[in-house]
Amino acid sequence: MRGLMINNAPPLENLQPATTAFFFDCDGTLARIVDQPDAAGVDADILQCLETLWRATDGALAIVSGRSILQLDTMLSPLKLPLAGVHGIERRNGDGVIFRPDFDAQAVGAIAEELERFVAQHQGLVCEVKSASVALHYRMRPELEPDALSLMSRVAGEHAAFRLLRGKMVAELSASHRTKGDAIEDFMQEAPFAGRLPVFVGDDVTDEDGFAVLGRYSGLGIKIGEGPTLAAHRIATLDGFHAWLHAVCETWITERPAL
Repeated sequence: MRGLMINNAPPLENLQPATTAFFFDCDGTLARIVDQPDAAGVDADILQCLETLWRATDGALAIVSGRSILQLDTMLSPLKLPLAGVHGIERRNGDGVIFRPDFDAQAVGAIAEELERFVAQHQGLVCEVKSASVALHYRMRPELEPDALSLMSRVAGEHAAFRLLRGKMVAELSASHRTKGDAIEDFMQEAPFAGRLPVFVGDDVTDEDGFAVLGRYSGLGIKIGEGPTLAAHRIATLDGFHAWLHAVCETWITERPAL
């Protein structure tokens, strides 16, 4: 194993290709968190691991992320995997069918305009507009966190249908109350995920919704990094998780197919 420190990752012998379903967050899990969301990427070796595990599990691998499906497809190209985007609001199943509930697009636009005005007055802040949510990133200006959160709380109060989400140096207003846990449950009702042991890996606050549903399927949650969590397992660093991911591939597959 390539490993840096690993705390208590699930033993590899407990996972089998025919009976395991993988669910991965993206930023902070597959990709490193960067100051500018558009600059994030998934390294080629991790893309290769994803394809290896997707093939080994007969397609029982999905990405469950705060990013939109469009963003995820760009980051994961040339792979086209089952996806849940915008914290579970939109979902593409194993057959390529996209599910997206109705939401107030006009309100999303109005919120985006207000946040863009705020960002224009504070250099270093980033407003990210997704299909059904708007995020305010303050990683480059952490001292502005109180002002950013105050604004987001006020705007949330003006839009009762929206849900305020907190993440690592980001706050987001979502047009739906669906969660990553809802998306995982949807996948678990469908082939090729149904009847398998779900393994969900994430690093951020919104991943806790995913960890919360795993008990219904005797699943395994893996939290990357510090912080309170419902996950039963923890890997201390992103590099440690990537080492574990490579180890799973090396255990299951002797020759990896080329991308």
